[in-house]
This record gives sequence, structure tokens and C-alpha cells, in this order.
Amino acid sequence: MSAKEISPDKQSVEDCLKQKTYYVDFYQREYVWKKETVETLLKDIFYSFDQSYELHKDEERSQKTMEKYNWYYLNVFITNNVDGKVYIVDGQQRLTTLTLIATKLYHILPDGSTKNTLKSCIYAEDKYKGKLFCIDNDKRKDVMQSLLEDTKYNSAPKNKTEENLIARYGDISRYIDAKKMDENKVSTFADYFLDRLVLVELAINKDDTPMVFEVINDRGEALKPFEILKGKMVGLLNKSDTESFSNDWDKALIRLLDMQDAFFRDYLKSKFIYASNGALESAINNSYHRYIFDNNDIAQKLGFRKSDKHHIANIKAFIKNDLDYYSELYARIRTSKDVFLRYDSEINSLSGQYQNILAGCALKDPKESDKITRIAKETDRMWVLMNLNGSYDSNEYQNYTYSLNQLLCGKEPEEYRTIFNDLIKKSIRLQRNIDENTQVSILNYAAFQTRNYTNLNTRFLRYFFSRIEGYLCSQTSQAMQNDVFYVSTKTGNKVGYHIEHILSNNKQNIGYFESEDDFNQKRNLLGGLLLLKGLNNISSGNELYSDKLKTYSNGFVWGHSLCKDFYHSNKDFDAFNEKLKKEHNIEFKSYDVFNKDALEERCKLLYGLVKIIWEVEN
Repeated sequence: MSAKEISPDKQSVEDCLKQKTYYVDFYQREYVWKKETVETLLKDIFYSFDQSYELHKDEERSQKTMEKYNWYYLNVFITNNVDGKVYIVDGQQRLTTLTLIATKLYHILPDGSTKNTLKSCIYAEDKYKGKLFCIDNDKRKDVMQSLLEDTKYNSAPKNKTEENLIARYGDISRYIDAKKMDENKVSTFADYFLDRLVLVELAINKDDTPMVFEVINDRGEALKPFEILKGKMVGLLNKSDTESFSNDWDKALIRLLDMQDAFFRDYLKSKFIYASNGALESAINNSYHRYIFDNNDIAQKLGFRKSDKHHIANIKAFIKNDLDYYSELYARIRTSKDVFLRYDSEINSLSGQYQNILAGCALKDPKESDKITRIAKETDRMWVLMNLNGSYDSNEYQNYTYSLNQLLCGKEPEEYRTIFNDLIKKSIRLQRNIDENTQVSILNYAAFQTRNYTNLNTRFLRYFFSRIEGYLCSQTSQAMQNDVFYVSTKTGNKVGYHIEHILSNNKQNIGYFESEDDFNQKRNLLGGLLLLKGLNNISSGNELYSDKLKTYSNGFVWGHSLCKDFYHSNKDFDAFNEKLKKEHNIEFKSYDVFNKDALEERCKLLYGLVKIIWEVEN
């Protein structure tokens, strides 16, 4: 469909409805809006109206005064003309609701020109066909006539449209009545409804109708915060600019698919939240589209309010620059195949990385790619090392995420490692209750040895050992049995991976240690654990170590490396093992007996691998 085949036309409600008749084609669904949807629309219309009314209520009602009121943008509706009839392709839910609001206002308004205008927005008179309602459809004529006459509809609803028209008009009526507006305010609101609520009609070629309807079908859902935000922002612009900036807005948001609200929440947090703040988080999560126009620091900094000196320029700059750049960046990182971005989000639910990336990247940042990669990797690294230090706390981690929004802003990628290391050290000091000036390591062996099966959750352990396995396979030209995502997230006795204690609870193994208490504590150390898939883990039970080796030989490299046969004709691994010994003073070897000394060696080996994989400096 070319640009020549569409024709946009910005209209007020009066322009849109007065003496107009729209037809609903057979493929259109019934009127399905729910109470919550209608009340959300009314709430936001009145929110915009009340702001202006408080400023201008003492002024004479006139066109000049009304032009001072905020615009409220009601989005696009799409039509096509067939044989002189205008059919609604998309938007009949919204247009129908507007006629219901007009009907209510018609009933409560005193006689006069505004009341007459409302009447002409509900129906038109045709000299041949008589009364034609704005939305002309056989499913709704009888009910609309009843509502217009303000009489009870005596018949049982014949279809969903009739049922919903009656119910939604009742909702609208009760909502407006509850406002308890005096005559002046009612009349002013009616003027506002007719003159300052704006829609854009998009006329399309009839041949394109099925395709367009399928793509952008009005599903009758409640207005989303991002839709309301568009209305608030674009509605504040001069009339000559609304179409252009509305198009820019739509171009940016189409990239986001179903992530529009998530984007705005993360964007605002990335720019304005630097520490945990429950009230502020709640305000952004639940009503960011209102919050940024209220009286608060964020609204002040954004400068989008009508009372702000440069609000028009600020809105234009935001749409042209920030929205364009950051929406594209956000869409890209949320759908990226980068393995660390996916580790953080898909496995470990570390969604704060998205905020941190938005915070770290300046507009059209030339180092954007490097920053994305490093922030994702450092996020994984920080989370793992905090867990291995015993300093991870979910609430405190959220606070670190917010602090990174500020710490990363304006910094070079080369500075990130120090920033993240400082936060890891901060968490360690907090956990150990030591002075902030005390020097600590981001991971020493003593701290590593305290972490075990009992104080790390199984999800983390599956992720931890799958990352170990991934590294070993990558260094020895082997393929993992299943990838990190599968191993970390798949559960179930048959297909899931489970934590296996190398040292079963039996007399032979207990005899290797100072006491039974010593055994029970030491067998849980990370060096004494591995992953087994499904029933293999269950079947190994409390077997002797020598019997377990048969099971391990069919498992991951980390477990198979305990077996002598693993080293037969395994040249790639031998070379890798030699490199480990030479460069890191650690090595793999098989064990006929897995006793206290063997456990200690495996712990030191695992610690060495952790230092390599998560880049722990000595």
C-alpha cells in the first residue's frame, strides 16, 4: 500500500461525528468494550479536562478560551469508502463509545447550541431514510433509539452489541453523574468533548481493507498507558504538528511489539531512579503516563507539562530523539541473541540489565555495541560472584541495579569492570558487616569454600554447573549434551537435571572424615557436587563411589572427568588440562577413591575454573 493510497485527516469529535454516518461491515466484531475500558477512557479525558478547567474556569466560555484547553488524542480510526458509504475498518469500539458519551451529555445539558450539536453527533436525518445513527448497524438501532429517548429498553438484548451498549451507557452515566458537575462545568466539558478531543481518520483503498483490518483490528481492549501517553504528549502540540509527530511516535513504537509499556517504565527508571524507592517505583509501574505530568521531580526534569516553559520543544525533542533512539535500542536488546543478555533475562530474571543499558548509552552512542555486551556480561558476573560470596540479597540487588543507572551514565566501557567490582565488594562488606574502607577480594578461596548445596538454591546450582560445563566443552571442541538454557531451566524426574552428591551417605564415605558431622558438612561443598540428568540421579542413590562412576561416564564432562576412561585418547582435553596446569596451577584427574583429599582437590579445581570463567582477578 503506497502513501498515495492513504489519506490522514485530523478531526475533533464534532468534526468526526456531526452529521456523519459510518457503516460497520460484516467482518467487524460486535461492540465489546468492558466497563474497565470505558472508565479508563473517561478517567483520562477528565484528567486532561480538569487540569485546564482549574486554570480557565473563571474565563468566559468562548472558542478563544477553549483553545487554551489541553488537546486529548484519541488515536487513529481507519475508514474506506465503498459506493458512497463510509465503512469503519478499525476504531468502531472507540467511535461507538464516543456516541454513548455524547448521548449522556445530551441528556444532562441545558437547551442550547451545544446540546443541538451533541444531538447531531448522535444521529443524522436523511430525507429518504429518516434517522441514521452515527454508527449505522441493524444490531444497534433499537437500543440506540432507546438510549436517545432515555427510556428503558424493554426487550431482552438480542446480541452482544445490544447488551454491551446498554451496560456501557449505564457505566458512562453513573461515572459522569458521580462527578456532580454544576451547569457551567457540564457545559464547558461538553465543549471540551466536542472541540478538544482529537482523532485522526485514515482513509484507505477498499482493496487494502482486509489486510489492514487483520493487522490492526480493534480488539476492544482497554487503552494502554502508552496509548494514553501519546494522547497527552501529542495533544499538547500545535495542531499543525500533531500529524507529523504522531507519525514519528507510531514509527518508534511499532518496533516494540508488545513491549511498549515495559519500554517506558524501563526508560524512566534508567534515567531517574538511582536507588530503591518503593513509592516512585509504584508510580512509574502503575501510572507513568500520569506521573510524568504531575508535580514531581521527574516531571520537572522532563518538562512536558503545559505549565513548563519549553514544553513544546521538550516534547518534540523527546519524540524525535530519545523515543526514536531508545525504542530501537530497547527492542534490539530485548530480542537479542547475545548469550549474556539471554542468561540474565531468560534464566536468572535479571531484567535490570535493560535499564542499565539504556542508562549507559547516550543518544546515538558510537560505543553502543561494546556497552551492551559489557553490561550484560558484568551483570552475569556480579550476580554469580555475589551468590558465591554469600552476599546476594534480592532486595539489595535491586538497589544495586538502580545505582548502576547513575554509575554507568557517561562512563566509558573500559570503566565498567571497576564499577561492578566496587558493587560486589560493597555487598561483601555489607554481608560481613565490616567497614567500607576495609579491603576485600571479590572472591577468595575461604569465601568460596563456605558456599554449598545447603545455602545456594538449586536453580542457581544448575546454572552454575551448566556454565562450568559450557566452558569445558568450548575449550575441548565438544558439544554439550544440552545447552545452558535447557540445563538451567528444565525440571522433572525424566528430562530435568538434578544435583548429585558425589559422596553418598554411607559408612565407607563417612569413614574418610573426622566425624559424621564433618562428613555431612564437607559432602555439600561445591567440589563434591555435579549434575545428572533425570532418573540417572535417582538410580545412583547411596551407591558406593566406584559404582557411581559408571553413571558419571555417561554424563557431563565435569562428572566424567572423575573416571579413568575419560582420559583415554582425549587429546584435546589433555592439551587443555596441560594449559590449566601451566597457567593456573590446577588440573583435572581421575579418582579411584573419592575421599577428603580428593574433595579438597576438586574444590580447588572448581575455584580455579570460576576465576577463569567469571574473570576473577588475583
